[in-house]
Order: sequence, then structure tokens, then C-alpha cells
Amino acid sequence: MLFDPATAFLRRICRGDTEVLRGIYAAVRDRNWGTVPPAVTLIESQVADDAFALRFEAECCQDDIHFRWQGELTGAADGTVVFDFDGKALSTFLRNRIGFCVLHPIRECAGARARQTRADGRMVECRFPQAIEPQIFGQSSFQNLRALAHEITPGLWAEVNFEGEVFEMEDQRNWTDASFKTYCTPLALPFPVEIAAGTRVRQRVTLRLAGSSAQDRPPRVEVTATRAATVTLTPPAAPGCPLPRLGLGLASHGQDLTEHELARLRDLSLAHLRVDLKVSDPAWPLVWDRAAREAASLNAALEVAVHWPRAGEGALGELQRRLGASPAPLARVLALREGEAATGAQTLALTRRALAGKPVPVGAGSDANFCELNRERALGRVPAAEADFLFWSINPQVHAFDDASVIETLEAQPATVATARAFGGGRPLVVSPVTLKPRFNAVATGAEPPPPPGQLPRAVDPRQRTMFAAAWTLGTLAALGAAGVESITLYETTGWRGLVETPAGSPLPEQFPARPGEVFPLFHLLAALAGFERMAVLSADPRLAALALFDPVGWRRLVLANLHSEPIEIVWAEAWPHGRIALLRDPDHPHGEASTPDVWVPVANFAAAPPQPVRLVLPAYALARLDLA
Repeated sequence: MLFDPATAFLRRICRGDTEVLRGIYAAVRDRNWGTVPPAVTLIESQVADDAFALRFEAECCQDDIHFRWQGELTGAADGTVVFDFDGKALSTFLRNRIGFCVLHPIRECAGARARQTRADGRMVECRFPQAIEPQIFGQSSFQNLRALAHEITPGLWAEVNFEGEVFEMEDQRNWTDASFKTYCTPLALPFPVEIAAGTRVRQRVTLRLAGSSAQDRPPRVEVTATRAATVTLTPPAAPGCPLPRLGLGLASHGQDLTEHELARLRDLSLAHLRVDLKVSDPAWPLVWDRAAREAASLNAALEVAVHWPRAGEGALGELQRRLGASPAPLARVLALREGEAATGAQTLALTRRALAGKPVPVGAGSDANFCELNRERALGRVPAAEADFLFWSINPQVHAFDDASVIETLEAQPATVATARAFGGGRPLVVSPVTLKPRFNAVATGAEPPPPPGQLPRAVDPRQRTMFAAAWTLGTLAALGAAGVESITLYETTGWRGLVETPAGSPLPEQFPARPGEVFPLFHLLAALAGFERMAVLSADPRLAALALFDPVGWRRLVLANLHSEPIEIVWAEAWPHGRIALLRDPDHPHGEASTPDVWVPVANFAAAPPQPVRLVLPAYALARLDLA
């Protein structure tokens, strides 16, 4: 197992090559479900061959919240792991949750046998859900828990016991987290709740193995950070599946694209440009006019998300007129209403009326997460049978924000597609948009406070301009494309939520150090995909995204991304056609001005029948491209 001293997160608890738990951590959640980041101080660390003991202190301070807790983590020779939490509120504030969360891995647990021990001592035999279970308050199939066990190999069980509060479990694949989460404070209880200064919170989580082979020693797994892991690739055998239609969102900064920006973005061969029309806002016609102009200039269709007011039809006639006279073709319309978690029947019907018989697909879905679509569908509130397609949004930072947790979400993305296909009756599936951070808080119980002076808005991530963002995005395109998504909208055109910085540069250069006009690695990734029609995923290794791209003649390009924080070695073990390998230059490299033409730097060539396999060491989160001669 791995302990992260920056977050006090115990990660990847494994027995040999079998993952037992994805993690154990404690969280302080504010009234809007925001996580207060801890400042962790390690007090004691004793690690022996057959036991360990860690003690630390975590300080959680944000706005009016001040909470301090002590953690103690021990591992015994018999394999028992105990995590203790002892905290105290140093101010009075509103909280939604304080305490432990236990994450169960989806690869090992989906469909696995499980045993629940309820708070009243009753034992319930069950299985983890295979399809994503809807998140309906008070209706979890795993609730009132005192303990939870699952079978990790035949006859061997992982048992987790909880003390200090009642726990329940939710299917975090609803938000593309790669885990089932068992957490304290059941959602059926009222929230937010005031916690008074001086209140003490104590909890304990205990993990042990039980069963016929609990004492068998698994093969020892050596963990090293100095030797690059090796992934072997073979040429694609078939073109696989269609590459999803890719588009961007209209920039939220409100500025028109310059002619230079338009010329650059045309190189991406975008399928569409998304525009959000909030009909209750008197300025929506101006937003429409800007989007229509830019889509026409980019030779792209329009993806229109219509947000109807909470009640009534709003400016139905004006919207009909503008949609009917659009200078750019309409790719699809996403039907939404303020106050609705997902599209209702009346909203879908009203959106069809706005098109006045125009043959444009109209979809039902959620502007938030897959969670909202899945829940409202299960409650019978989404007219999936009447919609032309289903849609939802994806971001990797609903519950955790570190690099490792963001990358882990790639495992869960295909489950949203499989579950939507199961209840969607074969309708096309659209993911719109994909962003690094949530654009808004879909579960807020009060107004979101503005960011402190000098801090980035909550929807902006400084990693937007980095290789990390491009690597995660390639992983997303591989996961969603292979799962059968028809269309994906990514980020925005320009600005700190886009692909290219504006001519004015970053409004907060210390927090988001983008130069005026800087071209982010995300842009170069999409440029590498432009013009291709089909794709095949060449790697099942979670450390590597590898996408082979095809034109009508055959495969012509391979794009790779290291999804790991350590270097990995790529080996082309079989005979590949003539070609050239190039690395994408890091924009923060001393000689790496990202807007220069030579952003892909040649590093190797394939010759005919090379005597030795071609090898490439790919740095952390780096991208490479193989082009056939």
C-alpha cells in the first residue's frame, strides 16, 4: 500500500497483484460538498518488514471552517490495518460530512460477492452492482453498515469494519470515479448540519483478510521508482471503431475570436461548436450571434444547449427564428431546463417546438454528471424513449483532485457509456462537455462564495495548459471512443478553460502562467487527430494511452500518452512499417515555445526489418506520435 503524506490518503492496498481497496481517507466536506484540503504534518513513521505505524496531524482551514484531526495508521504482522481519526472543530460551521471514506476498486469489485453487516447486526448476502447503480437518496443497496466484506479471490474475503458512525455505500462511477465509496453520515439524514466549536469526532476503520487462504503469502511485488516500466505494442490488426465527432465549447470569457485564432482553430477540423443559450438571460441573442458567426468561420456545425427558464416558454418565437436562420448547420440540440437535474418530457417537447419541424436531433440528458441522468432516468423523469440521443457531461474532479485520482477516472468512463446504452435502447450517446473541473456545483445547498482575491475561479485548473491535461484527454478519447460514444465536446476554444491563451494573456499569471497567445498541448493533441475517421486502442495497460488512427486507406498514425507519474518504456516488438517517432515538446521546457511549428520533436525512425526492437522512454505524462512514411 502507498501512503500519501500530502493528503493523508492510504492508496492501492494490494495483496500481490490483486487490489483489495483503492483507498482509505478522511474528508471534511463543507455545506456545498466541497472538500477542505488538509495541511498534513507527519509526526511519527515506523516501518518494519512485518508491521508499520504512522501518526500525523491534519489541519483543515477554509472560509469559516477550522477543523483539526489526528490520524494514526497501523499495520500488524497478521495483515490487519487500522486507521484512527480523532478530530475537533475549532470553529462553528455548517458541514455535510466529516470522517472516513473507503474506496473499493471497480475492476475487482463490480459484480463481486459481498456481505453487509448492518447496524442492527443483521447479515446481508449480496453482490456489488455490475451496471452503475443510480444515486437516489435513502435507496442505496448498501446502507446502515457496520461492516462490509467482498470476495477478492475464491474463498478469500476482505473485511472492513467501521466504528464511530453509521456508513453506507454509493457507486462513484456515477461521477467517473474508479471506485465504490463507503462513507459516513447517510444521505437520508439532514444536511448541512451545524457543528459547534469544541465538538469531537472519532472514527476507526479496520481492514483484515478472512477465509481459507487468508494466511497464504501472495507473490511479493517489488515497487521501484528508478526503473521505467515496459509496455509492448503490436501493430493494429483492424480499424476498430469510428473516431467520435469532436468539437469545442464557445469560450466563456465572452470575447470574439481573432482572425489569427480562427485560422489556427480551423486546423483542427472541428465537427461542431457548442453554445449554451440560457433563455431567461436577456443577453442570450448576443451569445447566439457570436457562436453562429464563429461556427460558420470554423466550418463547423452548432451544438446548441437550450436552457429553458424554470417555468414557461421564454422567448420561444425568437429562438425559433434564430435557429431557423442559422448561418451554420445545426448538429444537434441539447434540451435543458433551469431547476431540472435532467431533461423532462415537457422540456424535450418544447425544444422540438423551437425547431419548428427542422430535422435536427434533439437529446435528453444532464448538463451535470452522469449521476443526474442515471438517477432521474431511474425515477422515470427522463423521456429516453422519445429522445434522439442521450447526453451527459464528464469531469474528473468531483471528489478528488490530485493527479493520480484524475487519471484513475479513465477506468470508470466506459461504465457510464455501457449503462447509458443499456437504458437508452441503442440511441446515440453524446458526452458534452468534457472539462478538467466542474463548471458549476450541481449539489450546492447554498450560494458558492467567490474565489479569494488573487485565486483562480473554481472552474479553472492550472493544469489546463500542461502535458498532464493532454495525456488525460487522450486517455478519455480512447476510453469513450472504444466504448462507442458518437460525439464529444472538449473544453472551450480559447482562454484558461480552452486550447489557446487569449492575446491578452492570463488574467492571473502567477496562478495560471500562460503567455499571451500560448498554444496548449491540448491543441496539438487535437491537431494530431484531425482528419482521421476511425481509431483502435492498442494498449490495455492503465499506464499508457495508445490510439491508432485510420484514414480510408488504412492506419497512418499512432498517438501515445504516458498516464503515469514515472517514465515508461515503449517497445515495438514486431516489424512495423517505415515511420518516424516524435515527442510533443513541453511548453514549459526552456526551449519549448509551444506556438512554434516544431512542437513534435523527432526522436527515432523505423527502418525496414530493424535488427532490434525500437524502444522509447516516455517521460511522465508525455505525448508521442508515430507517423508512417
